[in-house]
Amino acid sequence: MTLRKYYAHIITLLMLAFAGSVQAQDSSEQDELNQFMNLLEQQTSLATDTRINADFVPGMLSVLSAKQMERRGFRTLWEALASLPGVQATMNETGMRSITVRGIGNLFEPNKVKLLLNGKALNASASATTGTLYDTPIEQIERVEFIRGPGSAIYGEFAFAGVVNVITRRQGEHYSAGIESGEGYTFSALFSYADPDGDFKTSINVAASQSEGEDISSGIDRSPVGIPSYAPGPINNKRDFVSAILSVENGDLNALLQIQQSNRGDHFGTNNLLPLDDRQTVISESVISADISQSFQLDEDLIGKWSLNLLNNETEQNSLFLGDAENFGGLGPEDDIVADSLLEEQRIEAQINLQYEVSAHKLFGALIFTEVEVRDAEQFINLITPAGPPAPTLNEFPTPVDDSDERSSVSLVLQDEYRIDDRLTLTAGLRYDNYEDIDSNVSPRIALVWRRSDQHIFKTQLARAFKPPSLIEDNGSLELEIESETNDTLEFGHIYHGADLVLRNTIYFSKLDNLILFQDFAPFGFYNSGSFDLRGYELEVEKSIDSEWDINASLSLQDYVDDKLPGATPWMLKLGVEYALMPLTALHLQVNSFGSRDREEADTRGDFEQTTQADLSLRMQNFNDIDGLTFRAGILNVLDEDLKHPAPFDTYPDDYPYSDGAMLWAQFIYRP
Repeated sequence: MTLRKYYAHIITLLMLAFAGSVQAQDSSEQDELNQFMNLLEQQTSLATDTRINADFVPGMLSVLSAKQMERRGFRTLWEALASLPGVQATMNETGMRSITVRGIGNLFEPNKVKLLLNGKALNASASATTGTLYDTPIEQIERVEFIRGPGSAIYGEFAFAGVVNVITRRQGEHYSAGIESGEGYTFSALFSYADPDGDFKTSINVAASQSEGEDISSGIDRSPVGIPSYAPGPINNKRDFVSAILSVENGDLNALLQIQQSNRGDHFGTNNLLPLDDRQTVISESVISADISQSFQLDEDLIGKWSLNLLNNETEQNSLFLGDAENFGGLGPEDDIVADSLLEEQRIEAQINLQYEVSAHKLFGALIFTEVEVRDAEQFINLITPAGPPAPTLNEFPTPVDDSDERSSVSLVLQDEYRIDDRLTLTAGLRYDNYEDIDSNVSPRIALVWRRSDQHIFKTQLARAFKPPSLIEDNGSLELEIESETNDTLEFGHIYHGADLVLRNTIYFSKLDNLILFQDFAPFGFYNSGSFDLRGYELEVEKSIDSEWDINASLSLQDYVDDKLPGATPWMLKLGVEYALMPLTALHLQVNSFGSRDREEADTRGDFEQTTQADLSLRMQNFNDIDGLTFRAGILNVLDEDLKHPAPFDTYPDDYPYSDGAMLWAQFIYRP
């Protein structure tokens, strides 16, 4: 992008701001008070499974409201999470989005976070993650709750480095439509109904997006000299997404159906050999979650809830490019080597929990039964053997998991919130997970929260988290028995609440044991590595200046004491600045900067360089004097940087580029 175009984009945003809000009215004093109280008293149940103030929960919890995400110019959950302290957005060679937290989960194996949609787990046991949730548009979301650090004491497996819970909108009505660079469009709608004379409520929340993708050149791939290659060339970064969430409530009885599907091109290729850019989606991930639950009260101090959940995870790959025929011993112009595969698993979970309040104690217990079954696993490749030569037709090959694989578990959760006095609360608990096929795990947690005054809150926590080997890791283990990863973390926090200033400080020390890594040379497979000691510091600042400026910033420092983990950055700096151009119209600048990152030990390239992404957005409420109509527009990568994700050694020498210039988007949201 030329400098002239760069300034033209900014001028266009400013002109739109002044053109649409000349007659906008000031928000009422009550609205301003409500906004302040919402910030101060954000409520969540994520950290303890009992509802208390977000700043009073053990550990460090971030809550992003729908209004905050809309004001800050975020489009998807992935973009919103990237603005939080200690979080790094990542993408692998096939374009799968994920995050790492506090440097845990290096950029090539970032499956260390528990993912919840309306409190229902989406992680697949086969892969330990899912790629659909990160594409969720913010128009569907009411709020995002995010725990940094261990969460297994409540949420069990996969809550290793953090827990993300996305709460979607269920009330009101809205419609949105937008466009973006790369021939992209977005759409969402929410419909709800509540019986004015009864307890019946229902809502349907839907969203869809499609993008042909930006024109981005791959650079050279890992093809041997003399072997035909499509690189350097354009990457196939086409992406589609659909989401539908149906909620039905009748008194204490609730039913929830959640469907998400994400389709994408294969980007840089599953073997780090660039596929032909035919702008087709070849990888499809889908989740279907059906849940029914009912709350009950046994007496004045004893309440409970039972739930039954069915989760179906499916990953399908069609004509996934594996390489040129000559990479597999072909001698002539045979067709490319491609794979068709399907992996489907089903999880059934039954849970009952009880909460009992007596004197200064709030006791919580839960019993959970889980059964996971691989329903289908198949793979077809046009090869005769895995090493070649090419075959004229697709032949069946072994899969990373078998269609007979199963995993069952029984879990027990116990917790006591003991209010020592009006300002001091002790939380102690543990979770026991007993697996049929792997070792059992105990995840204890003890935490102290001291509200010294209305302005100062001190907290400390010692907790353990675990991540069991996924079915893929367990089946591909180089060892007789691969063990669960564990994360023991001690953290100290301080929160200051002033009239127009909020400060959050956190110091943490983590010991990571048995991290599961992949050996990418013969014999290939997964193994447990040694221990890693990690320490870090996080600072968050929220500051309002007059009625025109709002600033939110964070600094994250992290250090592996005795060793270094590839892809982990020593520091992150996040800055969000909002300026009110006039009533109901504001500009927002979001800057995310990451320090240089270490490569793998055998990698002869220098460190992955520091990267900075700056995004500028505009928000105009009551656009063109239409009540309830909001216009948003933005420029991603406004500094016109070449942005990349690190690539493993001996793959793409110049890493994985995902933006080589500014990208534009615009959106209308209407809430009657």
